[in-house]
Formats: sequence, C-alpha cells, structure tokens
Amino acid sequence: MDRVIVGVDGSEDANAALRWAAVLAERLGLPLHAISAWQYPADVITEVGRIELPSPDAMHRDVEARVQRNVADVLGDDAGSVTVEVVRGPTADALLREARLGARILVVGSRGRGGFPGLVLGSVSRQVTDHAPCPVTVVRASGERRPARLDRIAVGVDGSAHGRRALVFAGEVATATGAALTVVHATGARDADNAEDIGPRIDLDARRDWVGEWCEPLQEAGVEHDISVVRGDPRTAVLDAARADGADLVVVGSRGRGPVTRLVLGSVAAALTHDSELPVTVVPTPED
Repeated sequence: MDRVIVGVDGSEDANAALRWAAVLAERLGLPLHAISAWQYPADVITEVGRIELPSPDAMHRDVEARVQRNVADVLGDDAGSVTVEVVRGPTADALLREARLGARILVVGSRGRGGFPGLVLGSVSRQVTDHAPCPVTVVRASGERRPARLDRIAVGVDGSAHGRRALVFAGEVATATGAALTVVHATGARDADNAEDIGPRIDLDARRDWVGEWCEPLQEAGVEHDISVVRGDPRTAVLDAARADGADLVVVGSRGRGPVTRLVLGSVAAALTHDSELPVTVVPTPED
C-alpha cells in the first residue's frame, strides 16, 4: 500500500508535520493517512479525592473528535482527502505498525508533547527513525508559519550503502515532485576551516570526482542534479549547505561509513533530526 502516513497529536510540530505531509502527498499523488494514539496517563497523582477517568469508549470518541477538528483546522478545505485513524496505545507503536502495513514515507513532528489537553503523547521521532521500515521525515514547527514547500532537495552522501539508498530515494522524490536536487558531501570534521589538520588538506576536486561516481544511480535514471562538496563536520556542514542552497528538505541515510574515513552518517542523521529547522528525511536500509 503506497501512501503517506503522518502522526498527529495537536502540537505545533505535529501540525507542521501535517501541513508538510499534505504537500508531499499531493506532489507524489499519494493518499494521506493521519494517525493519532492515546493512552491513559500512567502517572496521575492527586492529593484530594478520587479521579474518575472517562471510559475507554468515551475517551476514544473524544480523542477522535479532537483529531478530526485538528486536521480540519490545519488543512482547511484539503482535510476532506485525509483519512484519520485513532488507536489506543503508544504513539510510536501505532505509527510503526501502520508503516509496516505499507507506506512510502512516514512524517512526524520533532516533538509532540501536550497538543491535546489530558494526553501525554511524548516525542516519537527518535523511535520511528530508529525502527521504521520506510523513510521517516521529521518536521519542526517554524515560528514564521511559512507555507510548506518542496521545490529543492539536498541529500547528504558519503559513499556508503546507506548514503546510496538516500541518494536513490531523493532522486525518486525529486523526479516525482519536480523538485531540484543537490547532492552534498562534507569532507569531515578534521578538514574544517578552523581545524588543526595533520597532513595535507583534502583535495576538493578529487572529492567531487568521488561524488560524481557515487551519483551514477542518478545519472542512470536521468535525474538532473548539482553537486556540492564542502569542508567541515557533516553534522553541521550538510545543513549549512542545504540552507545556502535554499533547500526545503534534507535527506540522509540512517547510518553509513563509506570510503571516507571518520564519516558516520548515523551521527549526521541524529544531529539533523535534533537541530534542523528544515524537514529531514532519514532513509533506512533493509536490515534496519
């Protein structure tokens, strides 16, 4: 089942994820399925009297009504094309279960605590990026409430199998959506401009040749792309390059140690999903 799945809980980050997922689903021509999960708080403490919690059925109906209103408020007229599902249990479990049933991509907010009154849904972005069988996009709310866009994609590569899978996915999305694509390679922390290097500086032209070879899947598929080779720690340099390029999305592999020593894309993915104000897609490999 090819679809876009998005986690919703009423938080600002989840609302931003919902807006971005709606744009992505429309550009890809795929259905959008919104999922919200609830569970009774496990840590309710009171000093006076007994707390009467609503019945499971009543709680479920209440959450379902809130989710429907939330989707309508966020998407307006476009909400009618979204299917909504509410389940009882941990949010990450619900999203992962649906992703395993079939998803092109799973979209979540960077944080998701406190959206709906009375619910403690917590942040699930790290859990789903670690375990989802499909690419996961993590979205952070912008204070400016800018419209969600997908006109330019930046993908980080390091020559590893994980980086190659991210490259292929980014190329597929660029082709399907008409977005421009930039392939970014950061040389590594020890080659940063302010680093005390031991030995000769890294030859950027040689690295560009390497990246050109890594981009063979794009060339074979006829995907137009630019190449950007930058000095610095990939955990920051990839994002800096994406910003400079005006990217709307950053794509990286879930892990990866390629022929470039000291480069571990897993740390890059973790840093980006934690710090980036741009949406970040983490692409897993089959064994993840």
